[in-house]
Amino acid sequence: MAKKQKVSVVGTVLTVEYPSINKKFSTDYSKYPTEMRAEGERHGWKQLFGDCASGGTPTEKFAMVQRRHESILAGQWELTGTVDLTPIICEAVARIKRIPLKNIEKTAVAAPEMVKTWGSNSKVKAEILKIRAERAAKVAEESDEELVIEIEK
Repeated sequence: MAKKQKVSVVGTVLTVEYPSINKKFSTDYSKYPTEMRAEGERHGWKQLFGDCASGGTPTEKFAMVQRRHESILAGQWELTGTVDLTPIICEAVARIKRIPLKNIEKTAVAAPEMVKTWGSNSKVKAEILKIRAERAAKVAEESDEELVIEIEK
């Protein structure tokens, strides 16, 4: 299975690639504000951007990388504001209505106010939970992580 995300650093240029959606984000982090560079060096730029939307789809991960970048440029280490749920809402609507995802995404771009309406629908909320459960199950299935339980006697 192909990786959803590839993170690399060359000099001070950080690149985050999403092969399955053919998108790439690059930034020279030496241009971030001084206090943000110091914080990034402590945490690790590669780790910071690599953590974006962990477990999400490549589209969700890419959107989070963009949010993280804007936050850093604004001098805010911690993310503020709300997460854009448009990708998963569109996926849920496409599944429910059995309409190609591309068509739903076009509608969402043309009429973004519709996304809020869709997202508040109880059927869409339930489908989003199903999508997230499927993704979590897939991550668990692919994981080499062992579950260790010590039972007291």
